[in-house]
Amino acid sequence: MASTLFGNNQPVEIEIGPGTGAFLLSIAAERPERNYFAIEHSHSRAVHLEAAVATRNLCNVRILHGDAACVVDTLIPPASVVAYHIYFPDPWWKRRHQRRRLFTPDFARALTRTLAPMGHIHVATDVDDVFTLMRATLDANRTFAELANVPSPRTTVTNFERKGLARGAAIHQATFVKRDTPRCLRLGTRCA
Repeated sequence: MASTLFGNNQPVEIEIGPGTGAFLLSIAAERPERNYFAIEHSHSRAVHLEAAVATRNLCNVRILHGDAACVVDTLIPPASVVAYHIYFPDPWWKRRHQRRRLFTPDFARALTRTLAPMGHIHVATDVDDVFTLMRATLDANRTFAELANVPSPRTTVTNFERKGLARGAAIHQATFVKRDTPRCLRLGTRCA
């Protein structure tokens, strides 16, 4: 993936839903030795973000407008990503829309396939139910382990985080690591 998209073999990290790019733009500038691939569902945000990347001359960033679950499942090569960053995904508040939430067993399987061994998934949200869903989905997959007290590399506050803080919401965040072998294989039990 790195050589095809970036013309080098530097590690690739993916941000899903970068929005205005608060995290993406700062981390890409701080870590030029890494490649950053962003998947943004909103066409207008993707266009604005591409312009911001060009203005800052960030050669280690690529933006794709598309559905993240579909992109991760079908376009990302196996074991090609060293970290995923998923901050403040759309909570899909209405009950009838909750089927659109990103964290599903299928999405967790796609993360498993594309994440390199010992790769990380960094998540954050200001919605209690979404955080519970994130943790439950990744834990049920049995490939990921939550790392206690390991913060994400976020150093800037996103717009959604700012809105959550303004309304008094708690910010939940966690980091997960892809185990080198699934827990069920280490324990000698049957994998689901």
